[in-house]
Amino acid sequence: MANKTDITPALSYFFKSLERRSDSVKNANQLKQQRFKDVDFSEVEQFFRSLKTQNIFINTVGINGKAESTILSKAIYSMGRVVRIYYSSSFDDMHNGFILITPDVELQTICVERMHGLRPKPEMLYHSIDQMKIIKYVTRWLLRRIDWKKTKLNNLDLYKLFVEARKKEEEARLQAHLELMSEGIELERF
Repeated sequence: MANKTDITPALSYFFKSLERRSDSVKNANQLKQQRFKDVDFSEVEQFFRSLKTQNIFINTVGINGKAESTILSKAIYSMGRVVRIYYSSSFDDMHNGFILITPDVELQTICVERMHGLRPKPEMLYHSIDQMKIIKYVTRWLLRRIDWKKTKLNNLDLYKLFVEARKKEEEARLQAHLELMSEGIELERF
């Protein structure tokens, strides 16, 4: 057991230095936590989870290097706040390619990057803090690649729900308009 006489000036200096370093590390961590907050990515993840359940086909480059149609559920990989959409796959790693969508804590945005080839280097395509802007960008990217020979809107379950919801909105809007008009006519009579 150590007593007070065992704390030499050298040990005292060492522990004071440790205290100062510990305080500076705590302050740095607090500043980092204030500056680098988590970027919300939930809506983007939900969007891709929903798309994977649909029979949407996109044109990709297949393993043999020829154009082929791939169901979107096989082209999208989503795990742990990272979404990948493969547009090219090959036995030769130089021809593999995908779009990477991930939140970047340092930039405080969601990034859409293109990764292609062996040991790919990210090529920034788009970034935004607004999840809807990311979804709009990816939607435009996907629209250019959809295989319309195999993808039929009327066969998509989510599209049927979308049409039904839009129809209900129109009916509610029309009903509200008719009620306003009938109230206006009744007021003119008096």
